[in-house]
Amino acid sequence: MKKIKVWRTPPRVICFANIFAARIFGLAAVFVLALLSRPALAKDAKLAVEIPAGQGLEIFDEKDFPEEVEHDSYSHPYRWNKLDGDKVQFKEIWGYLVTNRLKDFDKNAPLTDLALFGVDIDCYGKLETAPKRNLTAGFKGRVHLVAVCNSTSTTHFVLDPKYGLRGDLVKDLIFASREFDGLQIDYELVPQKDGEHFLEFLRQLKRKLGEKPLTVCVPARVKTFATDVYDYKKIAAVCDKVMIMAYDEHWSTSGPGSVASINWCKKIVDYALGVLPADKYIIGVPFYGRSWIDRSLAQAWYFNGANRIMHENDVKQLKRKDGVPHFEYETKAKVTLWFDDATSLLRRARMYKNYGFDSIAFWRLGMEDAAFWSWIEPLVPSNEKP
Repeated sequence: MKKIKVWRTPPRVICFANIFAARIFGLAAVFVLALLSRPALAKDAKLAVEIPAGQGLEIFDEKDFPEEVEHDSYSHPYRWNKLDGDKVQFKEIWGYLVTNRLKDFDKNAPLTDLALFGVDIDCYGKLETAPKRNLTAGFKGRVHLVAVCNSTSTTHFVLDPKYGLRGDLVKDLIFASREFDGLQIDYELVPQKDGEHFLEFLRQLKRKLGEKPLTVCVPARVKTFATDVYDYKKIAAVCDKVMIMAYDEHWSTSGPGSVASINWCKKIVDYALGVLPADKYIIGVPFYGRSWIDRSLAQAWYFNGANRIMHENDVKQLKRKDGVPHFEYETKAKVTLWFDDATSLLRRARMYKNYGFDSIAFWRLGMEDAAFWSWIEPLVPSNEKP
């Protein structure tokens, strides 16, 4: 049998070949990653607008803002605002005023509309005593009564006509709002099956309100839901304006983050403007922030767990009350607090203005960085200018 000589690759050659292949593979991987992270083109242009270069995380320290600024409303000086450019103007500037926080109303705030919050429904489906307009005496703009219902079951019972409560509620709301310039419905717990009942409720209110504006609060949306009881287009067809509550992107039980980040707000308005024109909306802006802690120590404990915690924290003292033991210890925790100041509020307001919104609303008065009021003003029509 004829022998076939098999040529074997020398080990050194194999080694060099492996190194070469690894380098080629590494370069290819880098190239692929670069493609995936490339600046958005054509179809990705919208995303590129949402994340402008250089406008991500910025870190400042005291040397960047050496001067502390005093303000009449500040409990302590605040150094961190960077405000420049022109004031932003809106046709309507709304502020929400809670009846048990009337002292929070800054009479120098350049508001065109006050939303007096509010009147609820009792456990029997009857309207509670409504606040009087004279609580806002001295305010020269429009004042709207805000109606709320903070119970899902109560909302269902007053909206579904088979319970016989809706007609009386409509009459009571019309009577309660007689001294006001408008009525706003802020029913945030409408059950899914009551969508049509809610719309009919709004229709009846609008018919009886006549020329007075009816506005309706809706949650922020970035897409359409097939069974959404807060369908922007359907609600807008029966009221004068829709107020988008563009906040609570992050909440108390979520991870830390802005209550209303700029990019999230852009997604909201991109969706909203695809449904209705900007002049049909009032865009809501939060004055509040939230804090988060990196650990939760409030919980139920079993004996071995409590005993372990005592040892881990070197507890030296045990107390008993009526024979029941308890102890105390201190530990470190990291707190993250997101909030809005005049700088972030102005940036968000300018963004909404650039999108074409002419009505803006702030939840709620008394929570704001008062320095912001110097950077927003009502838009005076050209035929009314001196």
